[in-house]
Amino acid sequence: MSINASTGDRVILTNIKEVAEIASARGDRAVMAAAGRLGFFRQCLRADLVIIDNDHWRVYLAALVRPWRRFGLVSVDLILRAPATFRERLLAKLKALALSQVDKFIFYFKDTAGYERCYGIKPRQIVYVPFKPNGKDQPVWPSTIPEGEYALCAGRTMRDVTTFVQAMAITGCPAVLLQQPADIMREHGTDDWREDLPPNVKLVIHEDGKLETFLSFIAKAKLVVIPRYARDIGCTGISTYLMGMALGKCVIISKGPGVDDLLTDEVAVVPPEDAQALAATVSRLWHDDIERWKIATCGKRYADSLGDTARLCGDILAQSLLCLESRETFQPTDKAKPGCADAA
Repeated sequence: MSINASTGDRVILTNIKEVAEIASARGDRAVMAAAGRLGFFRQCLRADLVIIDNDHWRVYLAALVRPWRRFGLVSVDLILRAPATFRERLLAKLKALALSQVDKFIFYFKDTAGYERCYGIKPRQIVYVPFKPNGKDQPVWPSTIPEGEYALCAGRTMRDVTTFVQAMAITGCPAVLLQQPADIMREHGTDDWREDLPPNVKLVIHEDGKLETFLSFIAKAKLVVIPRYARDIGCTGISTYLMGMALGKCVIISKGPGVDDLLTDEVAVVPPEDAQALAATVSRLWHDDIERWKIATCGKRYADSLGDTARLCGDILAQSLLCLESRETFQPTDKAKPGCADAA
């Protein structure tokens, strides 16, 4: 691997604007990833370090180039799903071959056993970096936050909306199912709701796709509910639950990676795909103001401790640069969780 000796000659290729800005301020030559495949391929040929955030085709294309150019390759927040069919299992093996070329995977959760099992990712390739609440450092963040008037199921990735609707039918609590257009929901592994709903559940289509709209629905919720599938191997819902926490909402989420491995008192955890258990938890927290406040208080303290985009992107760049400065395993940046003793 040829690495330019001086910092100013070092070329860092990324699709993360804030990482490019930090790298440029450090004196590196930062290049934003081209939109097209040919342009990105050519950029890889000139790069010393490639940092790609949640973009499958760029990661796989860079992995194909890397054996010849030997640049450092870092994948950030790559979302993978457990293969269920023969075709998916075969494709997972092909993906595993490509992913073996990645120097380091930066994930926002610690329980990566499913990724290791299904895609052959080695623990030594993995580093955990804490995520942050999206939108908190932007003007769209709500200025007023009411107590809330409904239980909200929102988000597009791998949401078990059937269990949510069944649970809300049992509780009778007012609820909102917020979904993007059908093609977007299906692309991200969530069914678009087409059946009749209980009278207490309202379906809202998030047509404009704006973060401001999404945040406004969370701000008006009494409970934020994130129902997940038992087969989930990623940190589904982490963006939504951190926004909910930062807005002072009580979050209910299904057990799984990104929950058990990161949280304790900050959320109410329920078994996945269990409508009865979800209904019981929603009903209890809907009526118990004190318990709801305790969970919301712990959650907000945790979300507030995670900082902003600058902190996250600084951590991503610092960890990525180790690909150039050393071939040793990344040093973990495990953030201590805030205590909740005074909310007990």
